[in-house]
Amino acid sequence: MERGSAYDVEMLERIQRRVLWLSIYMVHYANFVREASASKVGGHQASSSSVVTLLTALYFRYLRPGDLVSIKPHASPVFHAIQFLRGLLPKEKLAAFRQFGGLQAYPSRTKDVDGVDFSTGSVGLGAVAPIFGALVRDYVADHFGNRHPNPRLGWQIALVGDAELDEGNVWEALGEEFTRRLSSVLWVIDLNRQSLDRVIPDGRAQRLRETFRTNGWEVIDLKYGKRLEAVFRRPNGMRLRALIDEMSNEEYQSLLLKEGEVIRARLASRDPAMAELLAPYSPAECKELFANLGGHDLESVLEAYDRAFAIEDRPVVIFAYTIKGWGLPIAGNPANHARLLRPAEIAHLQQELAISPGEEFSGYASDSEEARYIRETMEARGWHNDQGIRAPQAKLPEIPSSLGLRYSGAISTQSAMGSVLVNLARIPELAPYLVTASPDVAMSTNLGGWIHRAGIYSRRPDAKNYFKELGIALLIDWKESPRGQHIELGISENNLFMLLSILGLSANLYGQPLLPIGTVYDPFVCRALDAFIYGLYSGSRFIVLGTPSGVSLSYEGGAHQSTITPGIGVQLPGVASYEPAFGQEVEWILLDALRKLHDPEGGRSAYLRLSTKPVDQGIFNSLLEQRSEDELREQILRGAYRLIDRSAERDYSVGDNVVHIFGTGAMIPEAVAATEALKHEGIFANVFVITSADVLFHEHLAAAQARAAGGNAAPWLARLLTRDERSAPLVTVHDGHPLTLAALGGALSMRMANLGATTFGQTGSPEALYRVNRIAPADIAAAARTLLD
Repeated sequence: MERGSAYDVEMLERIQRRVLWLSIYMVHYANFVREASASKVGGHQASSSSVVTLLTALYFRYLRPGDLVSIKPHASPVFHAIQFLRGLLPKEKLAAFRQFGGLQAYPSRTKDVDGVDFSTGSVGLGAVAPIFGALVRDYVADHFGNRHPNPRLGWQIALVGDAELDEGNVWEALGEEFTRRLSSVLWVIDLNRQSLDRVIPDGRAQRLRETFRTNGWEVIDLKYGKRLEAVFRRPNGMRLRALIDEMSNEEYQSLLLKEGEVIRARLASRDPAMAELLAPYSPAECKELFANLGGHDLESVLEAYDRAFAIEDRPVVIFAYTIKGWGLPIAGNPANHARLLRPAEIAHLQQELAISPGEEFSGYASDSEEARYIRETMEARGWHNDQGIRAPQAKLPEIPSSLGLRYSGAISTQSAMGSVLVNLARIPELAPYLVTASPDVAMSTNLGGWIHRAGIYSRRPDAKNYFKELGIALLIDWKESPRGQHIELGISENNLFMLLSILGLSANLYGQPLLPIGTVYDPFVCRALDAFIYGLYSGSRFIVLGTPSGVSLSYEGGAHQSTITPGIGVQLPGVASYEPAFGQEVEWILLDALRKLHDPEGGRSAYLRLSTKPVDQGIFNSLLEQRSEDELREQILRGAYRLIDRSAERDYSVGDNVVHIFGTGAMIPEAVAATEALKHEGIFANVFVITSADVLFHEHLAAAQARAAGGNAAPWLARLLTRDERSAPLVTVHDGHPLTLAALGGALSMRMANLGATTFGQTGSPEALYRVNRIAPADIAAAARTLLD
């Protein structure tokens, strides 16, 4: 990128003044005009103003259509103001900031209409999204570059608030081995030395720089503006620089609130030479000089961007020193985070920025010099009026509903999953689109067979299999290459879910649909829940295999026995959760989940909770021989089916000796054992396999809402049992918290007993833990007897 001319600086200066005004007035209008009588709408004027220069230069001087940007959450008004001036946001939307159906409080891919690349809001997550974006961008280029050339494989950029660097997930992402080998990645850190509540302690910036350097990043300091640097070049000027460099953050911030004469006197009290150095400047000029930081100096910002975009062999970070509240009467005030300018302050700012009354939400006239400059620079960078914001998407091949496999003997659902993936790898037209990821648990989550065929994705130039070279036989050939299809991460569940989030957006961001599947120890879904939610909120679609799960993982102890994850799966929007019991269920559910990833109508993510507990497949295979495969598959995908039906028994009498058992996953053998024991006592227990409490409950909920609106929808949950059968009691049993299945009985208004794990686990045999948690066959039978008494 050529160095900016004086004309560029002048034009960008004019534009940034309009960006500043629009972003500040947008918040003011929402709070004091549109909702004048309501409670505080909110918005972050100070946080927005600190990045106006940085974003103005980036968007109006450098950004190309292939580049993707993550904006720090509190700067969303600046982003929307810029998109309006670039012609990508209707004017009326500016007045709908934080309004229902309008612009969201924080940048949202799915709800904002002006081309948000990465959703932000939960601080730290949006910041690292471009890192994983670069990994996915490179993966797409390495696997599909010749087949689907795409112009959206550009720079991945993040504007990061300095307080976001307190989040641990940031350092987990920076610590990944692949990060240091990324290129065309830029972070711009808004170093305004303020968090939500306080001025950030001293010494932090230097520690941050060293951490980035240690992790292989090119570090660019953007500390002082040109006017202050000119003073540094005068006699004794470097002594002034030393004074400011050594000044604590708290002292610097406090002096920003003082007049120039106080600042001059304070500096002179530290070093008498400062009186002579600063004598030529008026008090107002002294104040301006003291606040002349690099992040607000357009010429300095342009130079920093020029340098950054010229670096092609490593990630780049710019430490941009700024002032929170720049250009506003609240600049530098530690209490300015949520502070709103008062109407009188807005009126003064409007006059200062020469905004005519009635033109508060106006851009530039189409024949103005500013509008012409914006058009010409955008066209020069490849933006055109008819160009869509989103990338074109390639097509996926058809995904079969069945692989034609049959499962026999005693196998676990985790084992069945491994078989499904290996067989998918044998379908040449489908296999290239599959990509798996795990946080250093690939082998223990049974991805070994898949990895043996697909290989490990890596751009590591020195990757070499020394075991193979030395003739050492291993079960898995750990082949690393740019053509591998498994991405192995370090032990960071946050990184896994952030990667899955971006892989699931690959069609939209990079024009290439993928079929992403991640494996993780089920209890540690909780550790990464924020990143999981981030991906779903962003509209991403991916598959999570939580395995092993439940107290059935008995010998691993309570730390590895997940109990609350079924509830997470049910309650999260945008994902369907399943808990299969048999291998055939795993196959059909996984294939359907892959289809749903790119279904334009009913598309969604999927979460499968799997187990290492071997389950005899015989009873399912017997049922399959009696039933239509298509019918049974449909019922499994809808959430439940009847495995054992006692209704044909001679003495079967609802209201007298009939009970129903809803079981899921690893608990089905216990439910079957209980029904056999009860039959000997003259009690007939029907066993239903609940493959998805989530799908069942939400279909029931939708049907209830439809009936309230005059419809007559009958959900599958209501059709599982005849109206007469619903008068019989229900026992639910779960290798997890009982509340998840209890919701189903409640939806059917049935008398019930809910069995499950409600305490932290411990080490022991499965039988011992089942007894402790009262989910053993004897406990299921006892619950049934009690309900019938």
